[in-house]
Amino acid sequence: MTTLQAPAATAQLGQAMTGTEGKQPESAHAALKLLVKGFNLTERKLLQGVVFLSKRRPPRLDLLEDGEPTDADIIMIDAADPQAVAWAQGHAELASKAVIWVDGQATQRGHTVARRPVQWPMLPVLLYQALEQAPHKRPGAAGTGSTNRRILVIDDSLPVRVQLKGLLEPRGFSVFEADSAEAGLQAIASTPYACVLMDVMMPGIDGYEACRQIKSAHSGGKAPPVVMLTSKSSPFDRIRGKMAGCDDYLSKPVDPAHLHQVLSNFVSLEVPGTPRPAPYSPAMQG
Repeated sequence: MTTLQAPAATAQLGQAMTGTEGKQPESAHAALKLLVKGFNLTERKLLQGVVFLSKRRPPRLDLLEDGEPTDADIIMIDAADPQAVAWAQGHAELASKAVIWVDGQATQRGHTVARRPVQWPMLPVLLYQALEQAPHKRPGAAGTGSTNRRILVIDDSLPVRVQLKGLLEPRGFSVFEADSAEAGLQAIASTPYACVLMDVMMPGIDGYEACRQIKSAHSGGKAPPVVMLTSKSSPFDRIRGKMAGCDDYLSKPVDPAHLHQVLSNFVSLEVPGTPRPAPYSPAMQG
């Protein structure tokens, strides 16, 4: 197993980008664009209050009063408003977007349905559900023809890296380590990995920003799958991960069965002579 150390100059560059060590870069505070169609005046005012409060912590919500579906990350439609429904019917591109239908039925697989009264203070939960359920192409498992079994673990915690090594190497994976996002970005720039397991909270560049850089640097679907390692479970944190382009999550401490289940979405776990991992059940973590 190889551990990659970030050179001092790279670490200083990362701190310069963030202003001070541990401070998130400005791009990590990108806004989630919400396009809303319909809703009465009272509901609009409540929604604007939620948007205002979101400016105090990431991810910031930007309310689009008008625009095209391509401008928005999520579209929220009042199904009781005939004009809003007519607008939706005229935009076929909604089929591939994260859409919330209030008081209606989802017209496309992957759309989310909510009922009135809308619990506006819980809007982040609803937005996260919409992003999770949205139609999207998930990276296929690399087992069909691919021999890449390199896994990159990016975490500033040595015990976490040791644990993941112990879980992955017996299944035939070659595990590489990076103790910072900066070192991980350097490794990905020069070596193809089947999957990246990355901590969210790290000194310097955090996991969200590193994921965003990985995805933007590898266009055309060639970016490696990125699985976030997190002890956080709030909708805001999950929304930030979705905005950054992460493909899945693992909660710390990592459950072995859950790790294998998540990895099976991206790489083949079939290795001759090794036992098949037990199916994961959330109850196993309790």
